[in-house]
Amino acid sequence: MLNNCKRLFLISFCVALPAMGAALDFGTFNGQVGGLSNQLSENVGNVPGNLYNVDANLDFRKQFSTVNFTDLEARFNIAALVNDESLSMFSLKEAYIGKRFTNKDYFRIGRQVLDWSPIDSTWGFGKLNNRVNFDFFNPDQEGLIGLLYERKSTNHMRYQVFGSVLYVPELNPALDVNDRRKTIKSRHPWADAPATTADVQGSQKSIEYTVEMPKSSEVVRRASFGGNIGWDSKHWVFDNFFMRKPENQISQKVGVQFNSITDRIEAQVKPQFYYHDVLGSSFRYRNADVELYVSGIMVKPNTFPDVNNDAVLQTEIKSKKYREDYLGGGISRINDLYGMGFSYVARLSNYDRDKETLSLDPRWNQAINIFLSRRLFQRLNLSTDLKYDMLTTDRLIMLRASFAATKEFMMNLGVNMIGTPNDGKSFWSPYTNNDALYAGLRYIF
Repeated sequence: MLNNCKRLFLISFCVALPAMGAALDFGTFNGQVGGLSNQLSENVGNVPGNLYNVDANLDFRKQFSTVNFTDLEARFNIAALVNDESLSMFSLKEAYIGKRFTNKDYFRIGRQVLDWSPIDSTWGFGKLNNRVNFDFFNPDQEGLIGLLYERKSTNHMRYQVFGSVLYVPELNPALDVNDRRKTIKSRHPWADAPATTADVQGSQKSIEYTVEMPKSSEVVRRASFGGNIGWDSKHWVFDNFFMRKPENQISQKVGVQFNSITDRIEAQVKPQFYYHDVLGSSFRYRNADVELYVSGIMVKPNTFPDVNNDAVLQTEIKSKKYREDYLGGGISRINDLYGMGFSYVARLSNYDRDKETLSLDPRWNQAINIFLSRRLFQRLNLSTDLKYDMLTTDRLIMLRASFAATKEFMMNLGVNMIGTPNDGKSFWSPYTNNDALYAGLRYIF
Protein backbone atom coordinates (compact mmCIF):
# COMPACT_ATOMS: atom_id res chain seq x y z
CA MET A 1 0.00 0.00 0.00
CA LEU A 2 2.82 2.41 0.85
CA ASN A 3 4.68 1.61 -2.40
CA ASN A 4 1.50 2.16 -4.41
CA CYS A 5 1.05 5.54 -2.72
CA LYS A 6 4.58 6.51 -3.75
CA ARG A 7 3.87 5.45 -7.35
CA LEU A 8 0.70 7.56 -7.41
CA PHE A 9 2.61 10.54 -6.05
CA LEU A 10 5.22 10.04 -8.77
CA ILE A 11 2.48 10.00 -11.43
CA SER A 12 0.97 13.25 -10.15
CA PHE A 13 4.49 14.73 -9.90
CA CYS A 14 5.24 13.89 -13.53
CA VAL A 15 1.94 15.40 -14.67
CA ALA A 16 2.97 18.59 -12.85
CA LEU A 17 6.47 18.91 -14.39
CA PRO A 18 5.47 21.56 -16.99
CA ALA A 19 4.06 23.77 -14.24
CA MET A 20 7.18 23.28 -12.16
CA GLY A 21 9.43 24.23 -15.05
CA ALA A 22 7.42 27.34 -15.83
CA ALA A 23 7.28 28.46 -12.20
CA LEU A 24 11.00 27.87 -11.60
CA ASP A 25 11.92 30.10 -14.55
CA PHE A 26 12.55 33.28 -12.56
CA GLY A 27 9.28 33.09 -10.69
CA THR A 28 8.51 34.05 -7.10
CA PHE A 29 9.96 31.47 -4.75
CA ASN A 30 9.21 31.10 -1.05
CA GLY A 31 8.92 28.34 1.51
CA GLN A 32 10.04 27.05 4.85
CA VAL A 33 12.03 24.22 6.36
CA GLY A 34 11.82 23.26 10.01
CA GLY A 35 11.34 20.68 12.67
CA LEU A 36 9.70 20.23 16.03
CA SER A 37 10.08 18.02 19.07
CA ASN A 38 7.15 16.74 21.10
CA GLN A 39 9.31 15.39 23.91
CA LEU A 40 9.11 18.29 26.36
CA SER A 41 6.99 16.05 28.58
CA GLU A 42 7.05 12.24 28.76
CA ASN A 43 3.37 12.22 29.69
CA VAL A 44 2.14 14.09 26.60
CA GLY A 45 1.81 12.65 23.11
CA ASN A 46 4.03 9.62 23.66
CA VAL A 47 2.82 7.96 20.44
CA PRO A 48 5.12 6.55 17.74
CA GLY A 49 5.29 9.00 14.85
CA ASN A 50 4.27 11.89 17.10
CA LEU A 51 7.59 12.40 18.92
CA TYR A 52 9.40 14.64 16.43
CA ASN A 53 9.44 15.48 12.74
CA VAL A 54 11.16 17.50 10.03
CA ASP A 55 9.12 19.16 7.28
CA ALA A 56 9.47 21.45 4.28
CA ASN A 57 7.13 23.43 2.05
CA LEU A 58 8.17 25.00 -1.25
CA ASP A 59 5.97 27.33 -3.30
CA PHE A 60 6.86 28.68 -6.76
CA ARG A 61 4.67 31.20 -8.57
CA LYS A 62 5.04 33.11 -11.78
CA GLN A 63 3.03 35.35 -14.05
CA PHE A 64 4.64 35.99 -17.39
CA SER A 65 4.26 36.79 -21.07
CA THR A 66 6.02 35.45 -24.16
CA VAL A 67 6.01 36.35 -27.82
CA ASN A 68 3.19 33.93 -28.58
CA PHE A 69 1.38 33.82 -25.23
CA THR A 70 0.24 36.53 -22.85
CA ASP A 71 -1.26 36.50 -19.38
CA LEU A 72 0.19 33.13 -18.42
CA GLU A 73 0.55 31.99 -14.82
CA ALA A 74 2.16 28.96 -13.21
CA ARG A 75 2.32 27.52 -9.72
CA PHE A 76 4.14 24.61 -8.14
CA ASN A 77 3.55 23.94 -4.42
CA ILE A 78 4.97 20.83 -2.74
CA ALA A 79 5.29 19.73 0.90
CA ALA A 80 7.11 16.88 2.65
CA LEU A 81 7.43 15.56 6.20
CA VAL A 82 9.53 12.84 7.86
CA ASN A 83 8.59 11.66 11.36
CA ASP A 84 10.44 9.77 14.11
CA GLU A 85 9.35 6.44 12.60
CA SER A 86 11.29 7.29 9.39
CA LEU A 87 8.01 7.58 7.52
CA SER A 88 8.31 9.96 4.56
CA MET A 89 5.17 11.79 3.47
CA PHE A 90 4.73 13.95 0.39
CA SER A 91 2.02 16.22 -0.93
CA LEU A 92 1.86 17.94 -4.30
CA LYS A 93 -0.65 20.59 -3.29
CA GLU A 94 -0.87 22.46 -6.58
CA ALA A 95 0.98 22.40 -9.90
CA TYR A 96 -0.69 24.08 -12.84
CA ILE A 97 -0.36 26.42 -15.80
CA GLY A 98 -3.12 28.95 -16.44
CA LYS A 99 -3.83 31.09 -19.48
CA ARG A 100 -6.19 34.06 -19.84
CA PHE A 101 -7.20 34.31 -23.50
CA THR A 102 -9.44 37.36 -23.05
CA ASN A 103 -10.80 39.32 -20.12
CA LYS A 104 -13.65 36.79 -20.08
CA ASP A 105 -12.01 33.42 -20.83
CA TYR A 106 -9.55 31.57 -18.62
CA PHE A 107 -8.08 28.06 -18.92
CA ARG A 108 -5.98 26.10 -16.38
CA ILE A 109 -4.41 22.64 -16.58
CA GLY A 110 -2.68 20.63 -13.85
CA ARG A 111 -3.23 19.97 -10.16
CA GLN A 112 -5.38 22.70 -8.68
CA VAL A 113 -7.48 23.44 -5.60
CA LEU A 114 -11.08 24.28 -6.55
CA ASP A 115 -12.23 27.16 -4.35
CA TRP A 116 -15.89 26.19 -4.50
CA SER A 117 -16.79 25.10 -0.96
CA PRO A 118 -15.74 27.11 2.14
CA ILE A 119 -17.37 24.60 4.49
CA ASP A 120 -15.37 21.71 3.03
CA SER A 121 -12.03 23.51 3.42
CA THR A 122 -12.78 25.09 6.82
CA TRP A 123 -13.78 21.86 8.54
CA GLY A 124 -11.46 19.47 6.71
CA PHE A 125 -14.14 17.15 5.31
CA GLY A 126 -12.12 16.43 2.16
CA LYS A 127 -15.14 15.75 -0.06
CA LEU A 128 -14.28 18.09 -2.95
CA ASN A 129 -10.51 18.62 -2.86
CA ASN A 130 -8.01 16.16 -1.42
CA ARG A 131 -6.34 16.78 1.93
CA VAL A 132 -2.63 16.88 2.74
CA ASN A 133 -3.28 15.05 6.04
CA PHE A 134 0.18 15.22 7.58
CA ASP A 135 -1.67 16.31 10.70
CA PHE A 136 -5.42 16.16 11.39
CA PHE A 137 -5.22 19.35 13.47
CA ASN A 138 -4.47 21.18 10.20
CA PRO A 139 -5.42 18.83 7.32
CA ASP A 140 -4.86 21.49 4.62
CA GLN A 141 -5.98 21.06 1.01
CA GLU A 142 -4.50 19.29 -2.00
CA GLY A 143 -5.77 19.87 -5.53
CA LEU A 144 -7.37 17.67 -8.19
CA ILE A 145 -5.64 16.89 -11.49
CA GLY A 146 -7.59 18.12 -14.49
CA LEU A 147 -8.65 20.92 -16.82
CA LEU A 148 -10.58 24.01 -15.70
CA TYR A 149 -12.30 26.43 -18.06
CA GLU A 150 -13.87 29.67 -16.79
CA ARG A 151 -16.09 32.12 -18.63
CA LYS A 152 -17.13 35.48 -17.17
CA SER A 153 -19.95 37.60 -18.53
CA THR A 154 -20.50 41.34 -18.35
CA ASN A 155 -23.29 40.94 -15.77
CA HIS A 156 -20.83 39.38 -13.27
CA MET A 157 -22.00 35.82 -13.91
CA ARG A 158 -19.23 33.21 -13.84
CA TYR A 159 -19.30 29.73 -15.41
CA GLN A 160 -16.67 27.09 -14.64
CA VAL A 161 -16.28 23.57 -16.02
CA PHE A 162 -13.82 21.01 -14.65
CA GLY A 163 -12.91 17.65 -16.18
CA SER A 164 -10.29 14.99 -15.69
CA VAL A 165 -9.39 11.45 -16.76
CA LEU A 166 -6.78 11.02 -14.02
CA TYR A 167 -7.46 10.23 -10.38
CA VAL A 168 -5.03 10.33 -7.48
CA PRO A 169 -6.62 9.61 -4.06
CA GLU A 170 -5.44 11.02 -0.78
CA LEU A 171 -2.04 9.47 -0.06
CA ASN A 172 -1.72 10.44 3.61
CA PRO A 173 -1.78 8.99 6.15
CA ALA A 174 -0.65 5.66 4.71
CA LEU A 175 -0.41 2.21 6.31
CA ASP A 176 2.42 -0.33 5.93
CA VAL A 177 1.39 -3.66 4.42
CA ASN A 178 3.77 -6.58 4.91
CA ASP A 179 2.78 -9.38 2.54
CA ARG A 180 5.27 -11.85 4.01
CA ARG A 181 4.17 -11.39 7.62
CA LYS A 182 0.57 -10.71 6.61
CA THR A 183 0.29 -7.60 8.76
CA ILE A 184 -0.99 -4.05 8.38
CA LYS A 185 0.73 -1.59 10.71
CA SER A 186 0.99 2.14 11.15
CA ARG A 187 3.97 4.44 11.52
CA HIS A 188 1.74 7.49 11.42
CA PRO A 189 -0.07 8.80 14.53
CA TRP A 190 -3.13 9.66 12.41
CA ALA A 191 -3.33 6.34 10.54
CA ASP A 192 -5.59 3.99 12.48
CA ALA A 193 -4.39 0.46 11.71
CA PRO A 194 -6.88 -2.42 11.77
CA ALA A 195 -7.12 -4.81 14.70
CA THR A 196 -4.39 -7.41 15.23
CA THR A 197 -6.57 -9.77 17.27
CA ALA A 198 -10.27 -10.58 17.59
CA ASP A 199 -12.52 -12.65 19.80
CA VAL A 200 -13.56 -16.10 18.57
CA GLN A 201 -15.83 -17.95 20.99
CA GLY A 202 -14.33 -16.23 24.00
CA SER A 203 -10.70 -16.58 22.94
CA GLN A 204 -8.45 -13.94 21.33
CA LYS A 205 -7.11 -15.02 17.94
CA SER A 206 -4.46 -13.31 15.79
CA ILE A 207 -5.51 -11.85 12.44
CA GLU A 208 -3.51 -12.37 9.24
CA TYR A 209 -4.13 -9.87 6.44
CA THR A 210 -3.88 -10.50 2.71
CA VAL A 211 -4.24 -7.31 0.65
CA GLU A 212 -5.10 -7.52 -3.05
CA MET A 213 -3.17 -4.55 -4.39
CA PRO A 214 -4.45 -2.99 -7.64
CA LYS A 215 -2.06 -1.78 -10.31
CA SER A 216 -1.42 1.96 -10.33
CA SER A 217 -2.77 2.14 -13.89
CA GLU A 218 -6.06 0.65 -12.70
CA VAL A 219 -6.35 3.34 -10.04
CA VAL A 220 -5.53 6.52 -11.94
CA ARG A 221 -7.74 5.91 -15.00
CA ARG A 222 -10.91 7.28 -13.49
CA ALA A 223 -12.82 10.28 -14.79
CA SER A 224 -14.19 13.27 -12.92
CA PHE A 225 -16.40 16.08 -14.18
CA GLY A 226 -18.25 19.00 -12.68
CA GLY A 227 -19.22 22.62 -12.98
CA ASN A 228 -19.82 25.78 -10.99
CA ILE A 229 -22.25 28.60 -11.77
CA GLY A 230 -21.54 31.72 -9.76
CA TRP A 231 -21.77 35.47 -9.50
CA ASP A 232 -19.20 37.84 -8.11
CA SER A 233 -18.71 41.54 -7.58
CA LYS A 234 -16.30 43.70 -5.63
CA HIS A 235 -17.38 42.29 -2.26
CA TRP A 236 -19.77 39.40 -2.93
CA VAL A 237 -19.16 35.90 -4.31
CA PHE A 238 -21.88 33.28 -4.93
CA ASP A 239 -21.15 29.67 -5.97
CA ASN A 240 -23.35 26.71 -6.91
CA PHE A 241 -21.45 23.60 -7.93
CA PHE A 242 -21.80 19.93 -8.81
CA MET A 243 -19.03 17.34 -9.10
CA ARG A 244 -19.09 13.63 -9.88
CA LYS A 245 -15.78 12.09 -8.96
CA PRO A 246 -14.13 9.12 -7.23
CA GLU A 247 -14.05 9.46 -3.46
CA ASN A 248 -10.84 11.01 -2.17
CA GLN A 249 -10.52 8.26 0.43
CA ILE A 250 -10.00 4.64 -0.63
CA SER A 251 -12.59 2.17 0.69
CA GLN A 252 -11.86 -1.44 1.64
CA LYS A 253 -13.85 -4.60 0.99
CA VAL A 254 -13.10 -7.10 3.75
CA GLY A 255 -13.84 -10.78 4.16
CA VAL A 256 -12.81 -13.04 7.06
CA GLN A 257 -12.62 -16.74 7.84
CA PHE A 258 -11.21 -18.74 10.73
CA ASN A 259 -8.47 -21.24 9.91
CA SER A 260 -8.71 -24.02 12.49
CA ILE A 261 -5.36 -25.49 11.39
CA THR A 262 -3.30 -22.33 12.03
CA ASP A 263 -5.69 -21.17 14.76
CA ARG A 264 -5.79 -17.72 13.15
CA ILE A 265 -8.32 -15.43 11.51
CA GLU A 266 -7.60 -14.85 7.83
CA ALA A 267 -8.75 -11.47 6.49
CA GLN A 268 -8.87 -10.64 2.78
CA VAL A 269 -8.75 -6.92 1.99
CA LYS A 270 -9.43 -5.46 -1.44
CA PRO A 271 -9.24 -1.67 -2.07
CA GLN A 272 -12.37 -0.23 -3.67
CA PHE A 273 -12.74 3.02 -5.59
CA TYR A 274 -16.29 4.31 -5.39
CA TYR A 275 -17.81 7.38 -7.00
CA HIS A 276 -19.89 10.02 -5.27
CA ASP A 277 -21.75 13.20 -6.20
CA VAL A 278 -20.74 16.36 -4.38
CA LEU A 279 -23.11 19.33 -4.55
CA GLY A 280 -22.90 22.64 -2.76
CA SER A 281 -23.77 26.31 -2.57
CA SER A 282 -22.15 29.23 -0.79
CA PHE A 283 -22.00 32.96 -0.61
CA ARG A 284 -19.09 35.00 0.67
CA TYR A 285 -18.69 38.66 1.58
CA ARG A 286 -15.23 40.22 1.65
CA ASN A 287 -14.36 43.79 2.56
CA ALA A 288 -10.76 44.69 3.44
CA ASP A 289 -9.82 42.32 6.31
CA VAL A 290 -13.37 41.08 7.06
CA GLU A 291 -14.84 37.92 5.55
CA LEU A 292 -18.25 36.33 6.04
CA TYR A 293 -19.49 33.07 4.53
CA VAL A 294 -22.51 30.75 4.55
CA SER A 295 -22.01 27.39 2.88
CA GLY A 296 -23.69 24.03 2.43
CA ILE A 297 -22.53 20.74 0.96
CA MET A 298 -24.27 17.46 0.12
CA VAL A 299 -22.38 14.21 -0.52
CA LYS A 300 -24.27 11.33 -2.17
CA PRO A 301 -22.46 8.00 -2.63
CA ASN A 302 -23.16 6.35 -5.99
CA THR A 303 -22.67 2.90 -4.46
CA PHE A 304 -23.85 1.45 -1.15
CA PRO A 305 -21.86 -1.80 -0.97
CA ASP A 306 -22.88 -4.77 1.14
CA VAL A 307 -20.85 -4.93 4.34
CA ASN A 308 -19.74 -8.11 6.12
CA ASN A 309 -20.71 -7.48 9.74
CA ASP A 310 -18.34 -10.08 11.16
CA ALA A 311 -15.45 -8.73 9.10
CA VAL A 312 -16.01 -5.18 10.35
CA LEU A 313 -16.38 -6.21 13.98
CA GLN A 314 -13.23 -8.35 13.92
CA THR A 315 -10.91 -6.19 11.81
CA GLU A 316 -12.40 -2.77 12.73
CA ILE A 317 -12.17 -1.77 9.04
CA LYS A 318 -15.39 0.19 8.54
CA SER A 319 -16.68 0.65 5.01
CA LYS A 320 -20.44 1.25 5.14
CA LYS A 321 -21.55 4.30 3.13
CA TYR A 322 -24.08 6.94 4.08
CA ARG A 323 -25.21 10.29 2.75
CA GLU A 324 -23.72 13.40 4.32
CA ASP A 325 -25.28 16.89 4.37
CA TYR A 326 -23.70 19.87 6.15
CA LEU A 327 -24.60 23.52 6.57
CA GLY A 328 -22.45 26.15 8.22
CA GLY A 329 -21.06 29.64 8.21
CA GLY A 330 -18.49 31.89 9.74
CA ILE A 331 -17.11 35.38 10.14
CA SER A 332 -13.49 36.45 10.53
CA ARG A 333 -11.26 39.50 10.61
CA ILE A 334 -7.55 39.04 9.98
CA ASN A 335 -4.87 41.71 9.54
CA ASP A 336 -1.21 42.30 10.40
CA LEU A 337 -1.98 43.13 14.02
CA TYR A 338 -4.60 40.58 15.08
CA GLY A 339 -7.00 37.92 13.88
CA MET A 340 -10.30 36.59 15.16
CA GLY A 341 -13.02 34.37 13.85
CA PHE A 342 -16.04 32.22 14.60
CA SER A 343 -17.44 29.33 12.55
CA TYR A 344 -20.29 26.86 12.97
CA VAL A 345 -21.21 23.64 11.18
CA ALA A 346 -24.21 21.32 11.56
CA ARG A 347 -24.72 17.86 10.08
CA LEU A 348 -28.23 17.74 8.58
CA SER A 349 -28.17 14.12 7.36
CA ASN A 350 -29.28 11.23 9.55
CA TYR A 351 -26.70 9.22 11.47
CA ASP A 352 -27.43 7.24 14.66
CA ARG A 353 -24.06 7.24 16.43
CA ASP A 354 -25.41 5.01 19.22
CA LYS A 355 -26.39 2.17 16.83
CA GLU A 356 -24.11 2.56 13.80
CA THR A 357 -21.06 0.29 14.05
CA LEU A 358 -20.23 -0.48 10.42
CA SER A 359 -19.22 2.99 9.18
CA LEU A 360 -16.79 5.70 10.19
CA ASP A 361 -18.25 8.37 12.44
CA PRO A 362 -18.74 11.85 10.94
CA ARG A 363 -15.76 14.12 11.47
CA TRP A 364 -18.01 16.87 12.89
CA ASN A 365 -21.69 16.88 13.82
CA GLN A 366 -22.68 20.14 15.48
CA ALA A 367 -19.52 22.08 16.08
CA ILE A 368 -18.15 25.57 16.67
CA ASN A 369 -14.70 26.97 15.97
CA ILE A 370 -13.19 30.03 17.65
CA PHE A 371 -9.74 31.37 16.87
CA LEU A 372 -7.80 34.38 18.11
CA SER A 373 -4.34 35.68 17.27
CA ARG A 374 -2.37 38.74 18.38
CA ARG A 375 0.97 40.14 17.28
CA LEU A 376 3.06 41.76 20.01
CA PHE A 377 6.27 43.79 19.78
CA GLN A 378 6.54 43.04 16.01
CA ARG A 379 8.26 39.71 16.73
CA LEU A 380 5.92 37.72 18.97
CA ASN A 381 2.67 36.17 17.79
CA LEU A 382 0.19 34.39 20.09
CA SER A 383 -2.73 32.32 18.80
CA THR A 384 -5.43 29.98 20.04
CA ASP A 385 -7.80 27.77 18.07
CA LEU A 386 -10.69 25.79 19.56
CA LYS A 387 -13.07 23.35 17.87
CA TYR A 388 -15.86 21.82 19.95
CA ASP A 389 -18.53 19.35 18.85
CA MET A 390 -21.62 19.94 20.96
CA LEU A 391 -23.09 16.53 20.08
CA THR A 392 -20.13 14.23 20.82
CA THR A 393 -18.13 16.61 23.12
CA ASP A 394 -15.06 16.15 20.89
CA ARG A 395 -12.70 19.09 21.25
CA LEU A 396 -9.48 20.17 19.59
CA ILE A 397 -7.42 22.90 21.26
CA MET A 398 -4.34 24.52 19.72
CA LEU A 399 -2.26 27.10 21.60
CA ARG A 400 0.83 28.54 19.95
CA ALA A 401 3.50 31.19 20.48
CA SER A 402 5.85 32.15 17.64
CA PHE A 403 8.90 34.38 18.01
CA ALA A 404 10.76 35.80 15.02
CA ALA A 405 14.38 35.67 16.18
CA THR A 406 15.45 37.12 12.81
CA LYS A 407 13.73 37.75 9.50
CA GLU A 408 14.42 34.15 8.46
CA PHE A 409 14.32 32.16 11.72
CA MET A 410 11.13 31.48 13.66
CA MET A 411 10.92 29.72 17.05
CA ASN A 412 7.65 28.00 18.01
CA LEU A 413 6.24 26.74 21.29
CA GLY A 414 2.79 25.21 21.46
CA VAL A 415 0.22 22.78 22.80
CA ASN A 416 -2.22 20.60 20.83
CA MET A 417 -4.89 18.80 22.86
CA ILE A 418 -7.64 16.34 21.92
CA GLY A 419 -10.63 15.55 24.09
CA THR A 420 -13.06 12.75 23.23
CA PRO A 421 -16.26 11.27 24.79
CA ASN A 422 -15.95 8.63 27.49
CA ASP A 423 -17.81 6.04 25.42
CA GLY A 424 -15.08 6.16 22.76
CA LYS A 425 -17.69 6.55 20.00
CA SER A 426 -16.54 9.39 17.77
CA PHE A 427 -14.30 10.09 14.80
CA TRP A 428 -11.58 11.51 17.06
CA SER A 429 -11.57 8.73 19.67
CA PRO A 430 -8.78 6.62 18.04
CA TYR A 431 -6.50 9.68 18.18
CA THR A 432 -7.15 10.80 21.73
CA ASN A 433 -3.48 10.28 22.71
CA ASN A 434 -2.14 12.46 19.88
CA ASP A 435 -1.66 15.46 22.16
CA ALA A 436 1.49 17.53 21.76
CA LEU A 437 3.58 19.84 23.88
CA TYR A 438 6.17 20.92 21.35
CA ALA A 439 9.02 23.27 20.55
CA GLY A 440 10.31 23.93 17.06
CA LEU A 441 12.60 25.99 14.88
CA ARG A 442 11.79 27.08 11.33
CA TYR A 443 13.75 28.73 8.52
CA ILE A 444 11.57 30.89 6.29
CA PHE A 445 12.65 32.12 2.86
